[in-house]
Order: sequence, then structure tokens, then C-alpha cells
Amino acid sequence: MQKSISIILLFIFLSARLSAIEGLHHASLFYEKNEKQLVPYIEIISEINPKTLGFVKTKIGQWQQQVIFQIDARTDTGWTNLKTYILKGMESDSMQVAPLFDLNRVYLPIKSSACRIVLTDKSNIQNKQIWEDSLQINIDPKEPVHLSSIQIIDKQGPIDSNMQEAIFFKNGLYQIPNASLFLENLKTLNCYAESYQLNTKDTIMYQLYISKKAYGDAINNLIYFDTLYGEGVYVHQKTFPISQLKSGNYYLNLIANTKENLILAKQHCFFQILNTAPIVAPVKKEDTLSEEKLPATFLNLATTFIAKYNTAQLKAIMKMIAPVSSPLEKAQIKQFLSEPNDTYIRYFLYNYWEKRNKTNPAQAWNEYAEKIKVVNKLFTRAGKIGYETDMGITYLKYGAPNEQISVQNETGALPYTIWQYNTIGNRNTQGLFLFYIPPFALNEYLLLHSNVIGDVFDPNWRASLYTSGQSPIGDNSRALQYFNRR
Repeated sequence: MQKSISIILLFIFLSARLSAIEGLHHASLFYEKNEKQLVPYIEIISEINPKTLGFVKTKIGQWQQQVIFQIDARTDTGWTNLKTYILKGMESDSMQVAPLFDLNRVYLPIKSSACRIVLTDKSNIQNKQIWEDSLQINIDPKEPVHLSSIQIIDKQGPIDSNMQEAIFFKNGLYQIPNASLFLENLKTLNCYAESYQLNTKDTIMYQLYISKKAYGDAINNLIYFDTLYGEGVYVHQKTFPISQLKSGNYYLNLIANTKENLILAKQHCFFQILNTAPIVAPVKKEDTLSEEKLPATFLNLATTFIAKYNTAQLKAIMKMIAPVSSPLEKAQIKQFLSEPNDTYIRYFLYNYWEKRNKTNPAQAWNEYAEKIKVVNKLFTRAGKIGYETDMGITYLKYGAPNEQISVQNETGALPYTIWQYNTIGNRNTQGLFLFYIPPFALNEYLLLHSNVIGDVFDPNWRASLYTSGQSPIGDNSRALQYFNRR
């Protein structure tokens, strides 16, 4: 969407006489993924100055402000009405006013080129406001990446049991966008956007950052990177510290690149800052550049903790972190290991640890590296390093067990060990892991069975553990004592 770059004026509340309706509106374009098709819709936030509205009397004799709210879309055949309803203010026995807010999510005809809001004061149908904004809808399935608009979030938080479902409930939170795009004396800026990767198995590199010009250079190192692999709908939700920024005009930019740094899609959002007391920070040379070209490298990797590792070591680190990674991160790691790219592996690893410790990603990596040393010392066997063994992977995921039961000479059973955790993560449930040494394993314990959701679960574990294929009778088996009926 193309946004006006003129200074956004705050409401001028009129106390003496009624003026034309004053309302601030902001529309954001998103898509809903339906199989391999994208369905466009807009999210609209509206804030109306109640002092520019009259009153009507309700059936019970109360006074109330009412606005006829009309949402239209322009197509090849002209304007089409999408939604019309009456927005009502509070009822009172006197003419008290309160701000009117409204949230809308409306699906669009595919060929929409603009949206329009028409407000009509119910108490005076001559009192109107008409607001329009252009739309740039792109649903071409041949393009690998599509981007939503970028929203600046005014309020966000969890939905509780007493709250009605929010219209803008996204990514596990209610997210209310800013209607004015004018930020006054804020320390942080929260933003939200989505990317839609269609018909692609490639790795896509994203940069979300703040600049002084549209798609210009990032300022004050206010930039985030995401590396996303394969088809799907992905969320880009970030928080920028903006207390150092001076009053003025700025842009939020979201750019999708290939691994070869070819731009696939880009989106920007204009906003303004009023900061009466910005925190003084050293001026960096790159902050003064006027060039609008996107820099090829946003982060000087040579100055980071990643720089000292060679390609073989980087691949080893990718294997080390896989056990503690999210499903999406595991998919990205798998892709990088099959198609190594030194530069983007370094970006991925830096971003990976920055997510764990934003202020000191090197510390997050060093702490994990110490766990790797422990795992390698405890579990390395001939031909396999510790962090690649089943015991090593379990240790990295859950730490040291609270109890270990080693059984070497149980009649009819292969050698096995039981690990017991009093609690697993935040689940407050007991975790049990059964490792055994099958004849082909060369003294390496393999994970046979666990009661932890997401780990190895084998309902026929008894047939593998006991050489006769039958479970022993009685209570002589430690495995049965711990895993009976599990």
C-alpha cells in the first residue's frame, strides 16, 4: 500500500461547534492460504473523534453517538460494498463523549485496486468522512514469495478466559495496530508482518529493518534477519528499540532475498516519531549514508563470534544445535547441511543465538558449547562423537537425568539403562527414557522407548529388549518396574 508521507496531525478536539467527522484509519493487506492459493483480505483500525459527531436518542431515552460505517472495494467495474453497519458509542442520560474505536477484517475481491471507508453521522447524514487507500494485491502462484503489509502494533497481549475473541488474534496474541502511524515518546516499536512461500523448497532470506528512506540503509543497527525454508505462512514479529531515534520520518522495510541475494519481494511502511528527549548515541558512518541501494551484507560477520569457524566446523555446529531446535529450525538445518552455503550458514547461526540471547548471542553459544563438551566426554564412542549419540542428544535436550539405572546382567535381556527425570521442561511430568545395546551397536546405547511426547515411543519395546522376545514373569525386571503399562 502506498501511504501518505505528509506529517500526521493529532486530533484537534473542538468544544464549541461540530465539524466534519474526523477519523484516523489504517488498512493492512494480508492473505489467507487456501491450499496453494492466496485469498486477500484487509485489516482496518479506525479511531473517530467523538467531538465531531452529534447525538441521537435511543428507544430507552438515552443519548448515543451512532456512525454508519461503510467499507467498499474498487474493482474493474467500480466500487463494490463489502460491509455496512452502525458503530455505536456509549449510552448516557447526558451528552457525554468517549473515543470511538473499531476493528475490521474484510475479505477482498481478487481484482481490488483500492479500499474506501465512508462514515456518516446518524444524527446528521450531511456530516460525512470519505477515506481511501490504494491496494496492490499479488496472488500470482508462480512467484515463490508474497508479503503482507507491515503493521505497527499499538497494543498486544494474551487472550484470557474473560476476553471475547479478538478480531486481530494472531501468533498467539491479540494485536491491535496503530491507526495514526505516529509514535510519541515511545521506547520500543512493535511490528507484525507475514510472508507466504508458495511452490518453493528453497531457503529465503528476510531482512526487517528501519531506515530513513524507503528500502534505504538500516540505521542504528535496527535490523533483524530470518532464514526460512520451504512452503508455508511465516510470521515476522519484532520489537525495535527506538529511544535513540530523533523526531522525524522513518520506514519499516521487509525484504525477501534468495541465497544469491536476488530480491524476490519487498514491502515498506512509513511512520513518524516524536521523541522530545532522544538518548544520545555515537553517530556511525553508515547512518549518514544517503544511498538508497540495499546493502549486500547487513551484518559484518567478521566481527562476530562466528568468524573463527571454518566451513567444516560450521556444519558440525549445525548438527550440535539440531536436538534443541524448533521444527522449522531443524528443517532449515537439514537444508543447509544438504546444500552448504558458508555465508548464509553464518547468518543463520548468528540469528539462531541472537534469538536466545539478544544482548549477547556469543554468551548463549558459549554456554551451549560447554554442554557439548560434557556430552562428548560422557558419550563419545568409537566412530561416533557424543552429541550425535542418542544419550548425548537426550542430555542436550533435557540435561542430566535425576536418576540412572544401569542393568547389565538381567536374565534374558540385552544390557540397558533407564534415565528418569522428575520433570521434563515446563510440563511438570515425569520423563522416562529406556536405552539399550542391541547386538549391532558396538557398545553404543540406543534409545528404545520413552514416555515423553515427541520422543521415541515403541509399544513393542519388550520384544526388542528381551532376547527371547517374551517379557520376564514377575518383578525381577527393572525395565518392567519403570515402564509397565507405559
